[in-house]
Amino acid sequence: MISNDANKQLQRLASFYTTYVLPYVKRRSPQTFIAAAIAAFFSYQVYNFVQVPRKLRHIPAVPFWAYMKSALSEEGIDLRTRNIILPVLENSPNGMYLRPNRFGWCVGVAGPSAMKTLLLRKDFEKHRGIALQPEALFSKFLGTQNIVTLNGSVWKKHRMIANPAFHRSMPVKLFGRLCEKMMTQFEKEGDGIDSVDIPMFLQRFTLDVIGLAAFGYDFEALGDPKNAKVDTYNTIMDGLRNPIYFFFPILEKRFLWALPKRRAVHNRMEDMNQIFYSIIENKRQTLENMKGLAEDAEKDLLTLMLEANADSKEAGDRLSDSELRDDLAIFFLAGHDTTSNALSFALYHLAANPQIQEKARKEVIDILGDGDDVVYPTASQCSDMKYVYMVMKETLRLEPPAQNTTLRENKEDFELAGTFIPKGTSVSADIYVMHHNPSVWKDPEVFIPERFAPDGESESKAGSGLSWVPFGNGARQCIGMNFSLAEQKVLLSMMLRKFTWTLADNSINKDGIVLGGGTGIISPKDLHLKLTKRF
Repeated sequence: MISNDANKQLQRLASFYTTYVLPYVKRRSPQTFIAAAIAAFFSYQVYNFVQVPRKLRHIPAVPFWAYMKSALSEEGIDLRTRNIILPVLENSPNGMYLRPNRFGWCVGVAGPSAMKTLLLRKDFEKHRGIALQPEALFSKFLGTQNIVTLNGSVWKKHRMIANPAFHRSMPVKLFGRLCEKMMTQFEKEGDGIDSVDIPMFLQRFTLDVIGLAAFGYDFEALGDPKNAKVDTYNTIMDGLRNPIYFFFPILEKRFLWALPKRRAVHNRMEDMNQIFYSIIENKRQTLENMKGLAEDAEKDLLTLMLEANADSKEAGDRLSDSELRDDLAIFFLAGHDTTSNALSFALYHLAANPQIQEKARKEVIDILGDGDDVVYPTASQCSDMKYVYMVMKETLRLEPPAQNTTLRENKEDFELAGTFIPKGTSVSADIYVMHHNPSVWKDPEVFIPERFAPDGESESKAGSGLSWVPFGNGARQCIGMNFSLAEQKVLLSMMLRKFTWTLADNSINKDGIVLGGGTGIISPKDLHLKLTKRF
């Protein structure tokens, strides 16, 4: 006999498929019976997915159906955090809770003490789920041998090759040249500077930056945003953001044959791989001719990695072409959308807080001088921009580049901040949730750059764990952090020197930033700014 609780779960399951799954697969399947078969298979998968594992029931869990409805809709992480997650965290003494993930239920860590342990200790290794799902678009793009998901000695080999490249490369001149190109492009498209589509321009800017800085490869996104190279890359990025495939990778494993539009996106990966491998081969062939012709700081990352690879004494310490390709795919994902979104949010907060914008502008003018000439900030001048850096750090607190880190897994039973975590549990650093947790930050929804001033709120938290982790921390901290921060400082300072700006008329963001839906990377929705030239 089925219990009342089981009946309720089945009713919710039926409703869930009627509302979300069946319409979704019908739109993508040419025949209704195929869609029905997929939905029936889904019902079995999700019914097992709904139940919290017995070994984790001592940890507060979000309501499954409410969470999944939010995650699969257009709702942003801000609404999901405020309405679903934070009420659960009120019953968690250490900022830990359970939420659904593509591999079942995972422990979300949103407390400073637990965060410090998770990120700094070696008890938790990166989850290797990506290697177990080679059919997924996510796995095909990132590969299975990349610097983010590997562990142990193999990860150290990748880090040893990549570290020198990121420490030697800081192409601020490139950042400045492309920023100037973008600013001149503002007036040539759409409504000109009266209504600038900020995320669109910044995605093009950062794509050209990462293409040239990582590969020495010009996507020409600023000059020709609809060219084939950009279209291939953007098609794949749009595919990666789709939440239905994130939570249900079984679709790509078992039913890709019935989903022609998704299959077409997978086919574009072949074009992307041709780009990756041809760049590596061409770069290797021209490397000899480049020796002594460029400063390390302005060399692209691939050149520096190939040099480090060649300098490795043992063959086992070198990266193969496929390993180089996987690392470069990671650098693209981490260095494109994340930085463009961070900049979009920073420009929004400066528009919404004109007194902060003016204070940041004054600092920039004191450092770079004033006038209608074009000035590219140097690395040294970027280091002097203390208040601009506070603006960036507060932006990264409110809208960190990623909602959470890639999953980790404990190899043995472990106690994390007083909570028992059984062996083999998926654990994630929930960065966005912690940054908005009122038990961690005062008035967490208010934009206050002075939190990061000397003796400010951030410094006062130093002894309680890690409360600000937009790039992670510890040995697995984002390797491109300094690269991204320098890119942000160059663009913000050049924008502040040339323009003032406000939100565009009739902006949907007048009463607060509106976030796009989906999982993973946080992005603004329909953000247009009205720019005014200062000269």
